[in-house]
Amino acid sequence: MRTLIAAALILGASSPAFALKPGTHADVTQAACQGAGLPKDLCTRIATEDYDTDEREWDDLSAHAQIEDNQTACVAADLAATRVWHLATTLRSDLAAFGQNSTYDRAGAIASSLGRALHTIQDDCAHHGMPNPQHAWFSLADYCEGTATNPDVQDSAISCARTETAAVMKVAADAIQSTGLAARLGSYSCPPAPDNGDRGPQQTAVCQGRFLPGPIDACSFLGEADGWDGVDRTWNNAVAVPALRAAFAAGLAGHAAPTSMCHGDERVLSNATSRPTVDVSQGTPSCFKAHVLCLGKADDGSDPENPFADDPAAPADAGCNAARGDSGLAVFAMIGLAALRRRRRAR
Repeated sequence: MRTLIAAALILGASSPAFALKPGTHADVTQAACQGAGLPKDLCTRIATEDYDTDEREWDDLSAHAQIEDNQTACVAADLAATRVWHLATTLRSDLAAFGQNSTYDRAGAIASSLGRALHTIQDDCAHHGMPNPQHAWFSLADYCEGTATNPDVQDSAISCARTETAAVMKVAADAIQSTGLAARLGSYSCPPAPDNGDRGPQQTAVCQGRFLPGPIDACSFLGEADGWDGVDRTWNNAVAVPALRAAFAAGLAGHAAPTSMCHGDERVLSNATSRPTVDVSQGTPSCFKAHVLCLGKADDGSDPENPFADDPAAPADAGCNAARGDSGLAVFAMIGLAALRRRRRAR
């Protein structure tokens, strides 16, 4: 989760910009982890696991703090909190197992639990429940009309992600440091290829093996915009943000699963900010370039570039994702939909 994609970017400008892309998730996590005093290799592995959550758990909307079809905000938010709690309890048990028998796989499991939990917490900062159709509508509007309504490009989302990541990482780092295993975890976190621990034999070392959803997934996501009725269905993050943080702390401490945020009252998660309903009577945002981008192979038989790819880093901007407006597909990669939350409905 990093800074945002400016509207100028979406229009094809070449100036640097930032968005809640997979690389942003990883950057925020890496910085918070090292800031909490954990070994660099362990932090790199945690950041990689955070990054890969989009590709690996594309269809699980609870992983991305979104509301599934026919769910209420309370049900969906509780599922996200339960997921975070479960991952924290798994982290706790994996730490104990690693202390008894240190292996690459166990170090990887620890990094995976923490990285996946952080991904959900970071995504909540941007999505706070926004269903796919609503998200896709804003992504298309930004791309075709030059607006800046995508939840993944908002300053508040980036700021929230940094704050929550730092808070959760401190809790995790304290638990890891208290075991005396931090240095050993660092040495086991990034096995070289072809060992790769639980990732199995492959040419790319596990801590450099980052994977993205494909263009077909992106176009499938955009197509869901047709299903939005203009009603804002996000939940109130004044309730959900502290609930997710508390769920992680409870799981890591070995406490019981969180209770419902709503306790039977759906009004608890009603968004505190009253947003006007969007007029969708004129039809879904659309433009020629959006249709072209989803046609598949180009006329010359080449494959379109992956719209989820991270923006190239500018030479003087190490650690950041500098966006370029080199082509229509590059712009498509910037609309924030590439950012992390264009997931298909889970079935």
